[in-house]
Amino acid sequence: MTLPAYLMRPRTGGKGGASRARTLLRTLATALLTALFLAGLAGLAGLAAPPASAASATDPAPVAWGDNDFGRLGDGTTTSSNIPVPVDLPAGVQLVAFSGGNTFTLGLTSDNRVLSWGDNEYGQLGDGTTTNRSVPGPVDFPAGTRIKAIAAGNFHNLALTTDNHLFAWGWNRDGQVGDGTTTTQRNSPVPVALPAGTEIEAIAARGNHSLALTTDGRVLAWGFNASGQLGNGTANSVPNPTPVQTLIPAGTDIVAIVAGGYYSLALTSDGHVLGWGSNAWGQVGDGTTTDRHTPVPVALPAGTAIAALSAGIGHSVALTTDGHVLTWGINLWGQLGDGTTVFNRPTPGDTALPAGLRFTAIAAGGYHTLALTSSGRVYAWGLDSSGQVGDGSTELTQRNTPVRTLLPAGTHATFIAAGGWHSLALVTASQSTTTLTASPTTALSGEDVTLTAHVTCDTGTATGDVVFYDGTTPIGTAPLNANGDATLTTTSLPAGDRTITARYEGDEDCPASVSEPVTVTIQGPPVPVGALHLTKRAASAGPFAVGDTVDYTYTVTNTGDSALGSVAVTDNLVADVDCDATSLAAGASTTCHGTYTVTEADASCGSRGGGDGGYGDHGTTCPVTNTATATALGTEGETITSNTATATIRVSGENGDGGDHDGYGDSSGYSAAPGSGRAKSA
Repeated sequence: MTLPAYLMRPRTGGKGGASRARTLLRTLATALLTALFLAGLAGLAGLAAPPASAASATDPAPVAWGDNDFGRLGDGTTTSSNIPVPVDLPAGVQLVAFSGGNTFTLGLTSDNRVLSWGDNEYGQLGDGTTTNRSVPGPVDFPAGTRIKAIAAGNFHNLALTTDNHLFAWGWNRDGQVGDGTTTTQRNSPVPVALPAGTEIEAIAARGNHSLALTTDGRVLAWGFNASGQLGNGTANSVPNPTPVQTLIPAGTDIVAIVAGGYYSLALTSDGHVLGWGSNAWGQVGDGTTTDRHTPVPVALPAGTAIAALSAGIGHSVALTTDGHVLTWGINLWGQLGDGTTVFNRPTPGDTALPAGLRFTAIAAGGYHTLALTSSGRVYAWGLDSSGQVGDGSTELTQRNTPVRTLLPAGTHATFIAAGGWHSLALVTASQSTTTLTASPTTALSGEDVTLTAHVTCDTGTATGDVVFYDGTTPIGTAPLNANGDATLTTTSLPAGDRTITARYEGDEDCPASVSEPVTVTIQGPPVPVGALHLTKRAASAGPFAVGDTVDYTYTVTNTGDSALGSVAVTDNLVADVDCDATSLAAGASTTCHGTYTVTEADASCGSRGGGDGGYGDHGTTCPVTNTATATALGTEGETITSNTATATIRVSGENGDGGDHDGYGDSSGYSAAPGSGRAKSA
């Protein structure tokens, strides 16, 4: 491939990309490789941005890393960084996409505006000046213009409006702005001179050429065409300032386009890839190193379907529909990520990414590559001369296999892009959710209670430990398994209503979180219950006479479930009751004894509640009932009282006192005599 001298010149004024290029050139083995590298350097560009509708709903924040000459990282400085740093956005502005140029950056906002920052030598910031800017500022579009997609080339840019019209600005020596002129540069956006009635669906830019996919499925191209990168069957160094049609094979349905340094790629609706243009490093991917002036099929592995494409200066990257990454083209700085630095690979091969990960996005920088996992991790590989890999290493050379980019703690990426010597991402705060279940939720003291925490995370499967708490007191720690579950069984919960929570400690991808509390009721050992039962009986029911002694027997039983002491019986007639035992185990009984001497009052039925009359041998008797209760002391010193027990005896009554007379009495000539039945008066 022969290139015009002006394309191989270094940038003037000590520009960062060129100065680093000159350092790298000393490592090249041949004069041919030197020329190719310089030619590639002149064609660095960025990625086309997706529509604003693709933005995350969680307000992602922009970060950038790598070379910061001219302020291309947008953090207000010109200090390079080997880890992501925040982009200094204007207050209230939210970005939904990036596109990285060689030495500058574009950002698409959620309200369909475009911001730019970094190098502005050729008007590529589009603000009407050529003044560099280290923080984002607005591109100067006509009033009312709303943008839905952006694409940064080497030093020029494209922007697609929401009504499918196209603007361009920046370096234009090869007609890459597409306004029909080769005016050296455009410092503000101008309309691209599209064929009448053409509406654009997607855009791409890199190097010094531009691509557009029309709504009716055609591919248009304009700008530099020395290697056939416009795909119209020609190759020359004559500027092409107006769009020409790429010769896509008949019947092919194109769904995406990508511009590389001096070549182009297109994705078909059935997952195949076409390539054309410069192929010195095998970047077209057809198995040769022959430049292609019209599209040819990329030699994908059998059965492979592609979902997305990206292209650097001389290496190509494809994302398969099953989440793997293929690469091909130049590999001098490990940008293919296969663990080697074989000079080039003209057919797609696997990148040595960590096993078990699924990737959802790719971005090729000048000589480095990024890939985004489904869980929001970013991996990078290739040239790391300015920290563009972002792994924090100070050994800034290259990475031949993917390494993980150190995103800000507690965040994950939702979008990635790469410029010539820098990298970009939108990150959002990661979130985890911890839920807790307990089984059972009511248990006796000392019984097993199983606590299960389940952790979900928007960055994938959470790892690490869960600590379980009773209030603020740690109960124990358990690791998460592959399903995000951590289980702890405990017997140590104190009695009462316990407020249990589970705290996930977090890992490098997933932040900590705490579950809602769960109440577990622990019932303590049964409280000992003291209870007494008393029975009482007299040795005889009588009848008794005044002065007789009546023997009473009491049986006291401990019907509770704890031992009792100080057992005693109180009787309303018996002064002293003695018990065989004054301590009773649960279920035990003791016998108590007491005596009572019948009094004259007992013989007076009026005094003791009445009697009944009798005749003959029965005479008159009075019932005498006494009551008794038992008491004891429980284990806590409490007084336990039994039921009330009674016993009734009969006491012979005095003549006529309290008896029920039968009608004989004095009127019949008889009088009642104790014990004699009915007696005739003299």
